[in-house]
Amino acid sequence: MTVPASGPERRLALIGLGAGEYAAIELDEHDEEQQRTLLPASELAGWVAEVEAADTPRWIIRSAAEIYALLLNAGVRITRSHDLVLCHAILRDTAMVNTPLPPAAGWERRDPVDTTPSLFDVLDEESGEDAITAALEQYRAQRNVMAEATDGRLTLLCAAESAGGLIAEEMRVAGLPWDAGVHDAILTETLGARPAAGGLPRRMVERGDEVRALLDDPTLHLDSQPKLLRALHRVGVSVESTSKWELSAHEHPVIEPLLAYKKLSRLLSANGWTWLSEWVQDGRFRPVYIPGGVVTGRWASAGGGALQLPRNLRPAVRADPGWALVVADVAQLEPRMLAAMASDEAMADAARGGDLYAGVVASGAVAT
Repeated sequence: MTVPASGPERRLALIGLGAGEYAAIELDEHDEEQQRTLLPASELAGWVAEVEAADTPRWIIRSAAEIYALLLNAGVRITRSHDLVLCHAILRDTAMVNTPLPPAAGWERRDPVDTTPSLFDVLDEESGEDAITAALEQYRAQRNVMAEATDGRLTLLCAAESAGGLIAEEMRVAGLPWDAGVHDAILTETLGARPAAGGLPRRMVERGDEVRALLDDPTLHLDSQPKLLRALHRVGVSVESTSKWELSAHEHPVIEPLLAYKKLSRLLSANGWTWLSEWVQDGRFRPVYIPGGVVTGRWASAGGGALQLPRNLRPAVRADPGWALVVADVAQLEPRMLAAMASDEAMADAARGGDLYAGVVASGAVAT
């Protein structure tokens, strides 16, 4: 097994061919194939590790969610990549150039899956030479769009997004240290003991009975919004939904226990014992992170609610022995970025303190 000689801006396309085989394509400065190495799945991770240690090239991959997950499971990490799926989403919709990428169904993001494919799964819809042709054509088209933006911003954005794809997979594989015993204790304290036969925990039952008594409807199904709304209307609570904000605008004895019941119900359904058994294994919470998963470019997650963990459950996040958790809040990141992008020196000055909006008020730009 040979490793090609290194060089400046070395780029290697790593492409799944199907049938447990991969191709590593060395590209020259014109994005043309210079050398090809065919690898069985059993040799892929070792070969990538050897090349990465020697030269840290930029790996051109279909998606970190596919190929990098496999490498990480084999204990191999890479430093730089060009993620064709993530970059396609950026370059397809950009208004910075005259000829953005046309839509291409084959390069749209796939729905994330709960299980990671093995090295022997087929990763690409095309196989063999067709897979190589499709990947290289997509890469060249993306490079052409990035080159048209002569200020280099698209190139930097694609590099950053591709790095985000690697980070997302590393975070999933590493997992978040999670103490299942602490989680269970919080649920028990908040909801009551876990019911043995799958019923509702004690505190939910108590609150539910209180609501039914105040609504004078002992058989009311509280999780049926139409029935709950009719019961509320009968006692003079004229609401169109059972949202917290609409209910809180009314004064009636039923509001407080109903809101309490809904809060307990949310905890049970979103992060209760079922969630704990499904998402926490071997002391780790491993959600699927999705870079650029929403239209604004923010990350999303698939399953587990990784980006919306309730505050009262966060004590279950416990650092491993010998490690420490660092909590960082990149406060008001978006307006700070906009100030830099717009070269708005006044807003940038206001942002130099701890609170950008307080700085704006202090500058006299707005009245308090």
